[in-house]
Order: sequence, then structure tokens, then C-alpha cells
Amino acid sequence: PCAVKSQVLDALKAEYGNKLHVLPEVATQLLEMPYEQGGVGMPGKDVAWSREWQDNFQRRIIEKQLEDETLLTQIASLSQEEAVLICDRGILDGAAYVENGREDFLAQNHLELEQCLELYDAVIHLNSLATDNPQLYEELKHSNPSRFEDGETARKIDEAIAAAYEGHQALIRIPTQPSIEDKISYCRQIVENIGGIKREGNAELGFADNEANAEMDMETRSDRKSLKPITEIN
Repeated sequence: PCAVKSQVLDALKAEYGNKLHVLPEVATQLLEMPYEQGGVGMPGKDVAWSREWQDNFQRRIIEKQLEDETLLTQIASLSQEEAVLICDRGILDGAAYVENGREDFLAQNHLELEQCLELYDAVIHLNSLATDNPQLYEELKHSNPSRFEDGETARKIDEAIAAAYEGHQALIRIPTQPSIEDKISYCRQIVENIGGIKREGNAELGFADNEANAEMDMETRSDRKSLKPITEIN
């Protein structure tokens, strides 16, 4: 919540054009599908929330996520240039919304942790403002209360999503930056180092004041021609 994810994705799409393929958030797509046309339904509007509804919703997310990742990877692989797929959330994000976290999530959905982690060359976690600057988060929430979860809920979600990807070889957490452009710059560097794509006329960009992330990027640079998705996490 409040991690400027949408703005970052929009900026990257504008900069890299057809070299960058973005998979939209699957949960949002499912919730936007009309209930009368086979959608899962919006709790409190179309259906009453229940654990059964939640479990069914999560299964639908996983099925569509895997189908869409496979399809977009195939489409991107047909490009004459290097291409990168960024997923707006990944398979393991669902673990943040299960009472006992990743272990129960994997068991309930018959998933293997290693297989889930191997889907992605990198996991980019944009910290919530609620985690890095709780006071500012509350000020923004007060000015627009319909937009954000309360601070404690936002922090718990933020940490739970990061915990879901523990053990990934390239889990990169990007803290709140002084400006959106700074956060875009961090993500741009990861996409270029790991994904191997460049903007036209792009000069070399570095991670200012963050050598650890830069080193991780260089260590996980891939020479493989086969394309795998890169995911960004809320």
C-alpha cells in the first residue's frame, strides 16, 4: 500500500516500449469481472465474505497468474530484441493473506516453494510508505481516507509479502525514496542489469548510496536467452 507501484510501472513501460511486457495484477482483473458473467464477486456487494470464498478466490488467482505468465512469456520470446516480463505481483503474494503465512499457503494450494521462487529472475519489493515513514503515511491517509489501509494493516501486509519471498536469490527491497523518480531509477537499473534491455541512448546508471543492491544485481545478471518473468511486489 502506498508504494507508488503503479507510477513506477507506467514510467518503465513508457521508457522501454515493446521491450517491456507487463502482466497486470490478477486479483484486480478477477474482481473487476462482473459477477453475472462468472466473476468471483465482490464481498459485501455481490457475495458475503467467507473463508470458502477467500480460498476459491486465491485458487482462481493462482490459475490465471500461471496461465498469463506463460502466455506473455511466449509472446515476449517472439520479439526480435531482448525482452523482459514484469508481473504486477507474483504467485507467492497470496501467502500474505493467509492466516499462517507461506507454509499454509503452499500446502493449501499444492505448490512447491522452490518452483514458485524459480518462476522469477528477480523479486522487486517496493516498501510501503507505512513501513518507512509511518507519520507521513498517516498524514496522507487522513487527507484521502478512502485510498489507504490503516498504517498497522499496511505495515503487516508489507512485511508479509516480503516474508513470502524469503530465500529468493534476488529479493531486492527498495526503501521509500525522496522522489518517485529516485524509485523509478532503482527499478530501471534492476531491469537493465538482470533483464538485459536498454533504453535508446541510455547511459550507464548506478545505484547511488546502495552498493548492496547493485552487487546483488550484478551477481544475478543472466546470460540465458530463455525468458523468465521478473516480478515487482507491492
